[in-house]
Amino acid sequence: MKQPPYKNPRLRLLVGIGVPIGALLFLFSMLWLEKTPPCLFNMLTGLYCFGCGAGRCFQALLRFDLYAAFRFHPLIPIALPLVAYYLLKVYLSFVFGREVLPFPTVRNRAFGLGILAAVLLFGILRNLPFFPFTLLAPTAV
Repeated sequence: MKQPPYKNPRLRLLVGIGVPIGALLFLFSMLWLEKTPPCLFNMLTGLYCFGCGAGRCFQALLRFDLYAAFRFHPLIPIALPLVAYYLLKVYLSFVFGREVLPFPTVRNRAFGLGILAAVLLFGILRNLPFFPFTLLAPTAV
C-alpha cells in the first residue's frame, strides 16, 4: 500500500530543501531582471489585466520601494503578507507532517467567490479612463 506524500520522509526532505532554494533563486532572478516580460493581454487588447504590473511590483518590493510597488499593482503589497503566511503554513505542514502555524479556515463558498469578484472588479476598474480609477493602472514612477 502506498503512503501519502506527506508521510514519505525522503520527499519531505527534498521539498524542505528544494522549496527554499527555488524561492531564493526566483527572488534573485527577479532582482537581476532589468525588464519583466510584457503582458500578452495588454499587447493584444490595449487593456490592463488584473495582473498587469505584478512583475514590476515584485521587483519594487524586493528593492523595498513600497511607493513604486503600490503604483505598479496596489493589490499585491496588501495581499502579499497574507498569501506568504499561508504558503509558509502549507510548506511547514508538509515538511513536518503536521500543522505548525495557525491559520483561520473559511469554509464558506461565498468568501472565495467574493475574493474572485474583487479581483475581477479590480481588473475592470483599473481600465476606466477617469480619476480615481486611473490610479489603479500600472504606471511608471
